[in-house]
Amino acid sequence: MTIDAAAWLICFVPGLRRQWWHRYAHARHKHVFALRPLGDGTWLLVEPWWTRMMVNVLTLDEAIRFLRWGAMGDILKVRESIPGRGSQMRGWANCSVLVSFLLGRSYWTWTPNGLYRKLRAETDVEAVDLTRFLRLHVMAEADRQSAKMLKCVPSRHDERLEDALFELGTAIVTAMTSAPVIDLHKVAVSESRRYHDAAIAYWTSGPERAIRRIRKVLIDAKRRGEIGFDDCEAAARRFLAMLRGNLQLEVVLGHHPSPSHKEVREHVEFVVAIFLRGAWRVAESRRGGSGDRKSRGHSPVATAAQLLIREVGESIRDIVRGDDWASVAGCAEALWSEYASCTGLAWEDASHRVRHAWESYGKRSAVSPP
Repeated sequence: MTIDAAAWLICFVPGLRRQWWHRYAHARHKHVFALRPLGDGTWLLVEPWWTRMMVNVLTLDEAIRFLRWGAMGDILKVRESIPGRGSQMRGWANCSVLVSFLLGRSYWTWTPNGLYRKLRAETDVEAVDLTRFLRLHVMAEADRQSAKMLKCVPSRHDERLEDALFELGTAIVTAMTSAPVIDLHKVAVSESRRYHDAAIAYWTSGPERAIRRIRKVLIDAKRRGEIGFDDCEAAARRFLAMLRGNLQLEVVLGHHPSPSHKEVREHVEFVVAIFLRGAWRVAESRRGGSGDRKSRGHSPVATAAQLLIREVGESIRDIVRGDDWASVAGCAEALWSEYASCTGLAWEDASHRVRHAWESYGKRSAVSPP
């Protein structure tokens, strides 16, 4: 079995509580411990105490508390030696000796400052500036989570807007409520004053990247005439805000566990329906509708059209057997023509939405228990 050598952050720190022996130690190097990221958003902590060896897995925001302590002294980035050159015949197993043994070093030193000088003399050991390190680490983690999120969303320019937003929204909500992204969000909020660059890196590589992808979907839909937004950038930002809603906040505060796949889909389906209801009304108004904002946004006619679309789609599924839209479209058009006068929405404008209601009802029926 082969294990690759890992890079550790070795933190040489001042004491938190005054001890009798502190007068004999270096002012900023009274204790030493080791941290390293595990690649899944968590961190491994190895800290030798007087009474035990503490080995814990930390979340990112917990790890940063230790790193802030490390920044009060000095932090070195050190790659461990495998299989190592350390020796168990060292006698006094204090923090310096145990961290040296962890790294596979053979240094005979019993003080944190002595270990610091030995490691600092190695050519491949780097001093860590915490501000720069956190900015790069948060950017890399946000990029990784964003790439993972967008990888499962196919880019199809001919896809219906509702389907595209549903797929993209599901991926975004799944990512933003996952444990690694929740940790990044907590760090960006709690450390924004101390490490502003890290907060900016999170926003640029995370939410801003999602906004750009949503904007692209909306621009494609606008070119096809599905929506009439003047500012797709602003619409994308509002759609992301609707996806976030209170759901992410509840997860951040621990009020709600990470939602299941079913809960995510239900949440996104509701958001997309509300968002597109406003988008379609804008498009309809630009095709010749008039009146004030209130009449366009909340008119009884628009509400009747929404209800009728769903009613016709579900009724056709119950009346006509078949999974081919072409075979039932004629019947759906005939049924719609009986009510089109009360909505003012022609079949050409309503057909794709009726079809979606027909398809959605069919999927629900297929999975529902008998």
